[in-house]
Amino acid sequence: MRASLTAIAILAALALGYAVSCAVRPYRDCWLCDGRGHHRSKRKRKLSRPCRWCSATGKRLRYGRRLWNRARRVHRNAGVAR
Repeated sequence: MRASLTAIAILAALALGYAVSCAVRPYRDCWLCDGRGHHRSKRKRKLSRPCRWCSATGKRLRYGRRLWNRARRVHRNAGVAR
């Protein structure tokens, strides 16, 4: 019983920490272009084309923040009658 409560407390602390980090820093570097916004060409050391995943900004919205924004949108639109 005590081990399961400890595990639940640890998981809750991790989830809260991730939620706080998503609130403080909602964007992360793009995984494909490493935050540069452009790809590097294979042969030359110059930038070749804009990254299509981050729209050449170098930043992407984190998954936790995306989930938070969607939940907030659903909550806001819940009272709207159609």
